Amino acid sequence: MAIVKEECRRCGGPTRPGESVCEGCAGGFVRAVRRPRVRPETHPSAQTFHGQHEIPVVERPARGPLGLPEDWLYLICGALLAPVFTFTPILKYMGWFLASLVHEMGHALVAWLCGCPAVPAIRLDGHAWATHQSQVMILALLVWAGLGYLTWQQRHRKPLSIALGIATLAYPAIAFTGARDSLFLLAGQSGEMAFAAICLWRAMTGGFTASRAERVAYGAAGWFLLGRNIHLAGGLVFSDSVRAWYQRSGSLGMENDYLRLARAWGMSIESVGTLMLLVALAIFPTVWWITRRIRLVPFEHRS
Repeated sequence: MAIVKEECRRCGGPTRPGESVCEGCAGGFVRAVRRPRVRPETHPSAQTFHGQHEIPVVERPARGPLGLPEDWLYLICGALLAPVFTFTPILKYMGWFLASLVHEMGHALVAWLCGCPAVPAIRLDGHAWATHQSQVMILALLVWAGLGYLTWQQRHRKPLSIALGIATLAYPAIAFTGARDSLFLLAGQSGEMAFAAICLWRAMTGGFTASRAERVAYGAAGWFLLGRNIHLAGGLVFSDSVRAWYQRSGSLGMENDYLRLARAWGMSIESVGTLMLLVALAIFPTVWWITRRIRLVPFEHRS
């Protein structure tokens, strides 16, 4: 359906029906133009949430009490609470348990994805580890086929399908070679940093419930996990005492991940620490950039 509206050919101003000369510029002839009717629900700024997919929207961050963006306040509160899980005697154990859980789950997840059954384990006396069996070829082939299927299923979502396609093509070079052992060793600390990134992203975007307590808790967990990885990697680069502690601190007398990586790659522990320090320092800027580029529909607006 369209609306017929008359306007001046010279100045484009509106005219009254039946006029042949524009009163605004005194000379332009009137013409009739047809303009499409814009429905409110189809206006470009009125984006909606469809099914289970989150639709990116452009929105200005809410402002907090001090005029700061609201997500900044949750990040600041989380950063102030994070040291509690490092220095407080009772809560320090909670922080260690969270980090160990994420760390060992990272090992186990990568092992399963490479076709190696794995079991993470945590002892209450301060030890944690993950053991994996030899590769089961049928399991690895099923994972590879699953990646290919997901790539095809998500073919209409170009960025996701490209990422899945790259993973599908790279899978044999990782899962069926010695590279899977290096990936398994990287998965512990990388799992901590990945979980830290998710927590910081949730703190900035509202989490699952959009409650203030949840967002502060996400911020504290994210900064705690990211901070401990920056401290470890930086210590391996700059501190003799941290390197000496790392040499003898493996659970149940086992060798720590970065030491095994350094030997497998033919590198010094300082070089491995430098590489992982750069990764850790890039986590927050990356999360911040992604959050600013794509802001998701808040929890309370979903249907």
